[in-house]
Amino acid sequence: MSSPLPGWWHRTWPLVGLGLLSVAMWTGRIRNIVGDESLVGVGRAFRLVLAVSFVAAGAALLVACRAGWRDRNWRHFARRTAEGWTVGPGLPAWGLTLATGLAGWTAVVWTVQGVGILVDPNHDTGFKVVHTVLMVGSLVVAGTAAWGLRRTWPVAPPTRVG
Repeated sequence: MSSPLPGWWHRTWPLVGLGLLSVAMWTGRIRNIVGDESLVGVGRAFRLVLAVSFVAAGAALLVACRAGWRDRNWRHFARRTAEGWTVGPGLPAWGLTLATGLAGWTAVVWTVQGVGILVDPNHDTGFKVVHTVLMVGSLVVAGTAAWGLRRTWPVAPPTRVG
């Protein structure tokens, strides 16, 4: 007998959180870049491409979450493993791949960027504190999303799909 299966939201909330954080935080960064007249050339272009990559990936992850929510039949997400049949987050396969990439990308960018900000003598203490909070928060959300991607629940073998 399988354990009770949590609903879609319980299985998927860490990934919704990562998508929302990416869209909200990096949209603000785009606004800051566009409004900063001192940023020009390659520096401006690099910052915009980086920020847009997060907004696009976050929006695509939210689309995947919506697709999973619309198709909440857990049988569509069940997988046969060595331990038996299990079900994980309610996302299509492409959404799981995207979520894995976005969580990793978030961790890499914030680790590099956060350390860079902390050691840069040109930034004042307030700037460093704010960006350290943003870094830690982003790393916690990315880590929670990675944890959410690994969670599974045992289920009875799906007898039919659809």
